[in-house]
Amino acid sequence: MLKKHLLAYLMPNIAQAIASFGTVAILTRLLTDAEYGRFSLIFTTMTIAHYIVMNWAEAAAARFYARAEANGEINNHFKTLIVAFTFNAALFVVLGALVSIFYPGDMNVKLALAAAFGGSIVRSLLKIALETRRMNLESMHYSMVETFNTLAGFALTAVFVVWLNLKEEGPFIATMVAAAMALVIEGPFLKKLSNGGKFEIKLAKEYFHFGWGISGGLLLATALSVGDRYFIAYFLDDAAVGVYSAGYQIAARILDILFVYITGVGFPLLVSAFEKGTKEDFKIAAINSCNLRVAIGVPAAVGIALVSKPLADILIGESLRAPAAQITPYIAAGALFWGLSDYFSDAFVISRKVFERAIIMTIPAILNMILNIILLPKMGIMGAAWSTIIAYFIGMVILALRGRKYIKMPIPWLDIAKVGVSCVLMALAVMMVGRLGGFLELFVKATVGAITYGAAAVILNFANFRGHALEIFTKLKGKLNAG
Repeated sequence: MLKKHLLAYLMPNIAQAIASFGTVAILTRLLTDAEYGRFSLIFTTMTIAHYIVMNWAEAAAARFYARAEANGEINNHFKTLIVAFTFNAALFVVLGALVSIFYPGDMNVKLALAAAFGGSIVRSLLKIALETRRMNLESMHYSMVETFNTLAGFALTAVFVVWLNLKEEGPFIATMVAAAMALVIEGPFLKKLSNGGKFEIKLAKEYFHFGWGISGGLLLATALSVGDRYFIAYFLDDAAVGVYSAGYQIAARILDILFVYITGVGFPLLVSAFEKGTKEDFKIAAINSCNLRVAIGVPAAVGIALVSKPLADILIGESLRAPAAQITPYIAAGALFWGLSDYFSDAFVISRKVFERAIIMTIPAILNMILNIILLPKMGIMGAAWSTIIAYFIGMVILALRGRKYIKMPIPWLDIAKVGVSCVLMALAVMMVGRLGGFLELFVKATVGAITYGAAAVILNFANFRGHALEIFTKLKGKLNAG
């Protein structure tokens, strides 16, 4: 089951990588530093508003689907969600209008805000449908629709910004149109599931209580990950926001895509094992999830730090390139801690203690704000990077320790040590490669690093890698012989 989901969820994450880095390459070359900085601030503002108003219904759609299916309450479940979404959308329209009117900026900025809020509404309904597909283990259908939505958004961004000369509003209009196109596919599915159902206030209250706990945690996570852009704008300027955002897109976005991929693969299996399986089933699913995070996340973060300069050469416009490359390794470290902490966060989500998780996240969020206020005036954007590293690490430790009260998420220390040794060997090998510049340097260093890390993992037999490889080889050999 895990291998099947790994392959299925690979497609939308490749699409996310293409879209994310392609968008950065386009925007950092065609927008000024200040325009790119404003784009980042608008995106952050929209994200925060989305978490406050819209996200709770999406979270409930994912977490309570299995229970609704088991109890034969699918129609009531979706009718309640659709009514909740309609209420959220109406509130979001009012909020978006107020923000667009009073947010400082010219007409391009206000148009960008309006498109960002409109796209968020359309995307939220699509997310309810896709989360249902994911939790029903329809991984291939989910992957195809999500991939279409992502690549359509990127293609339209290129059209609007490159050919139609739109500025910071272009990507938001593109995202809204792409989500509407994908909703044409998923809309009838939602309508069918809600037909014959009735809105239940009891379910709505339960969903709101659970979902807003998730939203509160995401809100605080956003304050940790991108809230520092407001402090950078205040203490420095919009151009500095552009530099920090560009570096963030190189490092944190790569790791974010990887960890979202791992969560998409592992979380439905964790919930299924917890709800339907034995303690041993859950332990195996949890160890697999942790091993995936460590085996993919740690070498990715180390690798990003090692190739930050050639990555910046390829992905970022010339004016932002050098300072963005300088902060990339630090942002990668912080993003790694955050991605690993999400594993321990699953204990709160599965045990439905999401409000406590949200309360816990106030600690690193407030710490991050305080550190930004102290360090930004003294260290510039490096102060923001160090603030993020410290806050993420402390958040990870607190979640790991407190989460054990509800569910003891296993930690495979031996496998973690093997990954650590493999990464050290990888770093030593990559550092032996000279400065070649651009794509050639990135390709050579990535190839050397991947081969070294993979060889070390095989030799050290990380997570019984040799056993799994032998099993696959034996199956393939059997099929060839049978043919």
